[in-house]
Amino acid sequence: MTKRIHVFLALSVIGLSACTVGPDYERPQLDLPGQYNADVPQSTSADAPFKNKVVIQQDWWTLFNDPELDKLEALALANNADLQIAIARIAQAQGLALQAGAAQYPSLSLEGSGTRASQGAAASSSGIAYLDNNYQGSAGFSYEIDLWGKVRRSVESADATLKASIFDRDSVRLVLEGSVAKAYMNLRALDAQIKVTANSIQTRRDTLRIAQAKLDGGLVSPLDINQAQATLSNIQAVQSELVRQRAIAQNQLAVLTGKLDLKIPAGDLETMPVPPVPPVGMPSELLETRPDVRKAEQQLVAANAQIGVAKAKFFPSFSLSGLYGAQSVGFTNFLSAGGSVWAATLGAMQPLFTGGLLTGQLDTAKGKQQEALANYIKTVRVAFAEVGDAMVSVEQTRETEAHLSLQVAASTKAQRISILRYQGGYVDYLTVLEAQRVANEASLAYARNRGSQLQASVDLFRSLGGGWQPESKR
Repeated sequence: MTKRIHVFLALSVIGLSACTVGPDYERPQLDLPGQYNADVPQSTSADAPFKNKVVIQQDWWTLFNDPELDKLEALALANNADLQIAIARIAQAQGLALQAGAAQYPSLSLEGSGTRASQGAAASSSGIAYLDNNYQGSAGFSYEIDLWGKVRRSVESADATLKASIFDRDSVRLVLEGSVAKAYMNLRALDAQIKVTANSIQTRRDTLRIAQAKLDGGLVSPLDINQAQATLSNIQAVQSELVRQRAIAQNQLAVLTGKLDLKIPAGDLETMPVPPVPPVGMPSELLETRPDVRKAEQQLVAANAQIGVAKAKFFPSFSLSGLYGAQSVGFTNFLSAGGSVWAATLGAMQPLFTGGLLTGQLDTAKGKQQEALANYIKTVRVAFAEVGDAMVSVEQTRETEAHLSLQVAASTKAQRISILRYQGGYVDYLTVLEAQRVANEASLAYARNRGSQLQASVDLFRSLGGGWQPESKR
């Protein structure tokens, strides 16, 4: 018995001190630029938004100071199907990681049975009837000695896959938050444009009444009336199209929030502030602040570990199993020393010829690792580009707003003067039409740009990670 214990301990030591084949993971070295804003005009003043450094908060959308947006974000996080799918995948990955980890430990089992059998005299070779009792019970174990690290690499791969699924959920959440915010900004920009067209319609109706009065007085020809009616109908058609687009935007938000009967009242775009631009940091920080980048890296870790799993299959595998129990024909002496039974088995298996199976599995694992590496590099590059694009968009829409604000003020004043001069007979109706067209287009452009500026702010928050942190740091 002592000898058996020594053998078991020796094998256990061998298992604990075994090597682990396959490459250990090292984060790829990426040649990232030292800054993002190389393409942002250098004329940016010291008080430009990029100088207003603030800490990114996880509920960054609250910086827009819009209760309706806050409500939509809460609905989306509670009801969105894509997010629920990502959460379900975490549960699957947890189960797979648990299965992989189970192979690190011995499998223990208990077994017992009791049998009572009889045989008549006619059926017995001795011609004597008898009654037979048999009782047996045993405890057994089995264990695969992880001499080459196949199990350890499997656990490493499963744990990385679990982390990747968690990062995927966080990435889906961040994309969802950004999608809701951008869709809402688009809807509010459409509200502003509908308001502009409503004002333009009223102005054109007023102008049409002026033209009709001048026609009744014999001061103008019917041409002015026809032109006024045509421009009024045109702007009414523009408004109808904007109303259609708003309905589509509202339906998009209904899908994102999971509330299909969603109704959003009209709001004022001007009351929604453009939040301060968050600190962009160094490009290398994206490796830690974006869940999609972390997800891609964990997928690379998992694929890298699978190479070790495939390599370990080329080496011999060892297993240890045993049982100890008792067997007796009578229950009263079941636990007596004379009824004990035991067995111990050390198994070994060395693949000799598999027809290229193991080589194919190794080549597949290496190919998947290269695919995961390429995907990781691509994800980092896309993340870098998204930050740069968002920075440029925030800066340029801010500058565009300043220009459009001046244009709106000037064109609105020109429109008012042209109507007064037409009413006084100093200019023809074409002058009024042109002034109204310029004023309307300037106001629409301002509303569209305002929406684009808010959406660019959303893109910048999202591209920088939106205040995301790994669960271990929360």
